[in-house]
Amino acid sequence: MTYPISRYTTWVAILVGLLPVLTLTIGGGSGLFYLLALICALVLAATPAPQRWQPLRPYRHLALALCLPLVAAVFSQLLNAEWSGAEIERGLRIALGFPCLLAAFLLLDRNRLRQFAWGPLIAGLAATAVAAYLTGPMLQRPLTPQFNAVGYGNLMLLMAVLCLYSLGWQLTRRPKAERVLKIAVVVVTFGGFILTQTRTGWMAIPVFAAIGLVLARWPRQPLRAVAVLVAIVLAAAAIGASSSALRERVANGVHEIRQCLTVAPTADTSMCIRLQLWGASAKLIAGDPWSGIGGGASFAHALQRRAAAGEVSPYVADNFGEPHNDLLMALVTYGLPGGIALLVLYLAPAWSFVRRLRYGLPQAQRTAAAMGLAVCLGFAVFGLTELMFRGMRSVSLYITLIALLTALSAPASSQARDLGPE
Repeated sequence: MTYPISRYTTWVAILVGLLPVLTLTIGGGSGLFYLLALICALVLAATPAPQRWQPLRPYRHLALALCLPLVAAVFSQLLNAEWSGAEIERGLRIALGFPCLLAAFLLLDRNRLRQFAWGPLIAGLAATAVAAYLTGPMLQRPLTPQFNAVGYGNLMLLMAVLCLYSLGWQLTRRPKAERVLKIAVVVVTFGGFILTQTRTGWMAIPVFAAIGLVLARWPRQPLRAVAVLVAIVLAAAAIGASSSALRERVANGVHEIRQCLTVAPTADTSMCIRLQLWGASAKLIAGDPWSGIGGGASFAHALQRRAAAGEVSPYVADNFGEPHNDLLMALVTYGLPGGIALLVLYLAPAWSFVRRLRYGLPQAQRTAAAMGLAVCLGFAVFGLTELMFRGMRSVSLYITLIALLTALSAPASSQARDLGPE
């Protein structure tokens, strides 16, 4: 007797909602990802063969595009004659995880899947509690679990944005109370983000604000939309400036950059360390533009050689095994194919979400598209100064959210010709 796939929907929504919660608190996201993949495989197995893969057909080009990170990893390792299981696993999570999850999500009830939105809400509150506890009465920068303060703060901001956009969905029978709760959580989580004193996340705020304005249909009045966008950015800047600790970090960052570019190119300061890592990465890319230097400890070993030549400080060489930039890391590790693969990982699903923000579509569908676009572009902006794909947990979170939001923003059959991803 076949188990009805509708009975899996609640479990899938719960597991997807738990993924950001575990990612930002106790860990275990990788195990949860595999459990979710198993349940999705059961959904597919319980679906009659003719209907199993049919909903996935419009997404075959997108699924193929997301195989590029795996192809780049295999290509680089063949050229470098070395094997890194972690790099292959990362590519497999993307190449196999996305179509498997998406195929199952497309078969399940959308209204019940939208309940996953409570996950970012809970994750934001939990992460804020952690950050507030670690900050303490002295308002020191928290040494956050699972991620460093930069990655942790970035993901907190993303959770707040997803919660804010979810105002476009009614998830309970009390819409007014639901809206008040969501807005309150957004405010609290944004406050927690400020506590992390993360500078990177502020660069993404104009992007998130622009997406929100499109979701609210403001571009129908372009001048007013620009004015509102400027006002939001200025308001965010004013809120950030209200934190003396964050003001001090921004001022220190400007001073460190100036000092590093003029008198102390190997100073062991926050910004100069990044500049050293980026400069060393650029030279490594120029030396191996097609194959990269490979994964594992290759970057750390290369930094030791750069330190011996006086190009980076011994502290940088001893304590940093990555360049604090996702694109540079992909280029250094896999060469130009890796850089292209990472851009495709951001932009291919982002383009699909952009098309689904069209005004004539149902608002629930546009809400999912806005959330998906925020995930894609958020990771892209965050990755400019931090390695967001440092571990499997963030890869799993990214792919799961992209697959689910692709399914939730999927056009009806009457819309498919104009709004499909092809």
